Amino acid sequence: MLRESVLPDTIHQDSPSVKSLVNLWTSRYTTDLSTFSSQTGKEAVVQLVKTSSLAGRSQTVKHLKRILQINCERAGIQSNTLFSYIPNVVNLSDAQRIAAAAMHLYEKTLEFYEQQSPSPASFVLQPSLGIQAITQLLEELEPALQELRHQHLTAKDSRAIAFLSTQFHFSSQFLLKRLTPVEQLLVSPYFRFLEEQVCIPWKRVCEAAAGHTLQSPRLSLVQQMLPRSHDIGLSVSRRVVQLNPHYQSQRGSLSNPGVMASSIRDVQMFQGYLWLSILEGSTASIEEELVPLCVMVYPSVNVSWKLAHQGIQLLTEELQVRMQPEHVEIFLPYAQSMQSFFAKLCNQV
Repeated sequence: MLRESVLPDTIHQDSPSVKSLVNLWTSRYTTDLSTFSSQTGKEAVVQLVKTSSLAGRSQTVKHLKRILQINCERAGIQSNTLFSYIPNVVNLSDAQRIAAAAMHLYEKTLEFYEQQSPSPASFVLQPSLGIQAITQLLEELEPALQELRHQHLTAKDSRAIAFLSTQFHFSSQFLLKRLTPVEQLLVSPYFRFLEEQVCIPWKRVCEAAAGHTLQSPRLSLVQQMLPRSHDIGLSVSRRVVQLNPHYQSQRGSLSNPGVMASSIRDVQMFQGYLWLSILEGSTASIEEELVPLCVMVYPSVNVSWKLAHQGIQLLTEELQVRMQPEHVEIFLPYAQSMQSFFAKLCNQV
């Protein structure tokens, strides 16, 4: 079962070490617009400025709020279908509460998004968009996230946490599909942030930095690797596809865009738990949180333990190649522990 410390609360940035990781965490939700501008031309840039204006954001939010309830409920139905192999993983009332709580969190996220309109000049001065005040957004979401997590940490069946993660994943997918490409570009960082709060401990990684000085080799390792998490996730996921071209998950082939997106998110989740363990000096979060979560989710989507273990091995190799030689000695014991946990699951089959 996930520990109470998973629950989001306000990040105290008094520590320079914590502040450094918060800044890197924020950069993960920044979209580079220079490539978009060069590929789509002047007309699309005009549309981007218009859509990101206060009026444009208000229109996007109004549209999404109209379809929010039905898509959150639809996500709940699809999550239930995936977990149908587990009898009563959540009952009807639980599923309805989760859908209602998800809808509330999306509403609050959209309200925050609506307030973050940049000036047109910012596209020229700083051609990127992202979440401008990540700790403020987290603070606004905190009470609802606390309540949602508390309900399912104390539920009779702790497997509901896996359902919860899947619910948010599908909700984001369904909602983004109802937006224009420009709206997707603007809204997706906020939805990705919300979705990751359920399954990736980025906030806790930042807080764990409080126990380290800016000169700490462990902090230096995390500082260098955290901004690369998506690229690493993409590289590892592509390698898994190459090695398993005919593998079929519950949702289709591994190269299916939806499956690939889930795979990238999972590889980032594994990275998050590695960095948390390294900063905490303990593999407890991997053993007590990550492994049980995977035990609940992977069988439902037909991901074998052999495939999961292979992915972790590839992740270890990818990270080693990218990190400084002096960091490998710090990193390997935690990566090897993670591999051993999943190797045991392979042997149980």
